[in-house]
Amino acid sequence: MATADYILDNATGANFRSDLNNTLAAIVSNNSSSSEPSTKYAYQWWADTNEGVLKIRNSANDGWVTLLQLDGTLTLEDGSNSAPALGFRDDLNTGIFSSAADTLDITCGGTTRGSFSSSGLAVTGNVSATTFVGDIDANNGDFDGTLEADAITVAGTALNTVIAGVASTNVTVADESSDPTCFPLFVTAATGDLPPKSGSNLAFNSSNGTLTATAFAGDGSALTGVGGTTINNNADNRVITGSGTANTLEGESTLTFDASLLNISSTTQGLGLRLTNTGNEYTEARFDAARTGAGNALGIIQGRWNNANNVCSIYLQTGDDTSNKDDGKISFLTAASGGSEAVRMVIKNDGDVSINDGNMIFASGHGIDFSATSDASSSESTTSMSNELFDDYEVGSWQPTWSAVHGTITPLSRHGDYVKIGRTVHCMFAISANGSSLSNASELKITGLPFSAEIPNANGPRGGGGVVFAGAGMNTDISQVIASGTTLRIKLTDSSFLQTNSSGVSFSYNASQISGMFSFLTAS
Repeated sequence: MATADYILDNATGANFRSDLNNTLAAIVSNNSSSSEPSTKYAYQWWADTNEGVLKIRNSANDGWVTLLQLDGTLTLEDGSNSAPALGFRDDLNTGIFSSAADTLDITCGGTTRGSFSSSGLAVTGNVSATTFVGDIDANNGDFDGTLEADAITVAGTALNTVIAGVASTNVTVADESSDPTCFPLFVTAATGDLPPKSGSNLAFNSSNGTLTATAFAGDGSALTGVGGTTINNNADNRVITGSGTANTLEGESTLTFDASLLNISSTTQGLGLRLTNTGNEYTEARFDAARTGAGNALGIIQGRWNNANNVCSIYLQTGDDTSNKDDGKISFLTAASGGSEAVRMVIKNDGDVSINDGNMIFASGHGIDFSATSDASSSESTTSMSNELFDDYEVGSWQPTWSAVHGTITPLSRHGDYVKIGRTVHCMFAISANGSSLSNASELKITGLPFSAEIPNANGPRGGGGVVFAGAGMNTDISQVIASGTTLRIKLTDSSFLQTNSSGVSFSYNASQISGMFSFLTAS
């Protein structure tokens, strides 16, 4: 057991000699040790006493290559048909390898041609020999020349056949009762020296006695034991469908037809009739009836809860009088629990839609779209349309609050009404006050508007309207009425009123009232 680092250090005579002897011992013993040398070199030998094999370091000095057993046995890698374990320097894909345990394979040009195993020799390709000695056992044989044999046996039994023009006297027949596919023999004519033939169109399973043919001719009256098709769950008026099993059909209890009515019944939600077209085409549900007269229903689509209450129907009506608006139409009818059906909406043949009862309710942000109508036009390039959706209408009341920039107001009563159409809000109001005073005021405010008004830019439109003052000691003019946010601002321009109060002296009045009407646009 000797390994060394193969480096002779400068030392005293005795130490240098010991280091040299260790190096020489490692060389002569091929670095024999149970563990690999601590210092490794490319192409270095190592007798691995732990595994009992001789190894050599690879050229990259990053691994070991096993060469042979230390007892002299030559071992090889398994290899493959494209890189055999034992090959030739000038032909590396030809040689010997092992594809599995207990198997020896021979490869030529990267293709396996022979395999020796416990079951024998398997050859891929042709076998050529001048002479065969011994027994030959093969599944199939192809002889291009003459086959000569002293005796020929079939399934272990001697076969007397025609040799040199001598007719056979006996034919030995083997029992093939377990063969699932036998081809019966037949001849091409009724008489003559004819060879037998067979065909895949007629087969016999000798293990179960089944004869299979592509087709049968005749009336079949003489056939016996012919099985039929089984229909599971069969009953009167049930529609028959496939079951997924050969010769078996299903009678559908939930799909029936009594020659006049097709009925689909189910206990599962969402099931019923579905029309599906998997191509790029439309599907069609069509009602054809020999009906006459404008008032006759061509077809009815009806839904009933609990088979009686809350009826919902769609009547499809047609006729031959195209000038009559009621001649062809679709009527939508509903009925409350226990009540009679009543027409709620009608689509007439000229396109008109009438609602006889109930309201049209739109989700928030939706309404009537007038985008099909023409838009505003003007010689000015800045004229443009921004919205054609009518999405709101509302009528209600609001409570106005009157306040002065300078002074006090004591309200007696106040009331307001409004109508909102789209974004436009029309407001009316009336406020009466008592014991009020103003000091050097040029603006009044009314707050509490029912909607927030759009705040215009410097050149944008402003809402406005008319406001009237009435009361003792009050006589002033109004220059502007502006809605901004939820506040109505009223600008005063009465010069005598402003001059009278320029010194800041309070001006009181009683039983005064302000009322008016104004409009504005909401912010959105």
